[in-house]
Amino acid sequence: MKQILSSLIAVWIFCAASQPASAQDSVNLNGKDVKIGQNEIVFQVKGLVCSFCSYGLQKGLSKLEFVDKKQFTKGVFTDIDHQYTVVAIKDGAPADIESARKIIIDSGYEVLNVFTNPTGKSLEKTSFGEVK
Repeated sequence: MKQILSSLIAVWIFCAASQPASAQDSVNLNGKDVKIGQNEIVFQVKGLVCSFCSYGLQKGLSKLEFVDKKQFTKGVFTDIDHQYTVVAIKDGAPADIESARKIIIDSGYEVLNVFTNPTGKSLEKTSFGEVK
């Protein structure tokens, strides 16, 4: 009986360890699970339709001082299929989310939500809704 109990406990521990942790660091954006790192800002953007849109946002956002240009393409990744943009943040640099949001809006797109993960363990979301 003791051996059976030990075996059951071992199986339970193995199963518990192999289960994925709860997704405290990811969000589903238009059907895609997006993991958000501690040094990233994710903008849910409405209106991205082509690679030229992606290039324009990358060019504008990469000019911001806090952007880590060593990541992605000059610090910016854009997914036009799932309508989001990721901006990499330099270590220790204060991120100016409002300046980035203004660049996106001035480029002709809507920012619906902004996601950050300042502790690396849980997301913070700011919603803006649709720009009228």
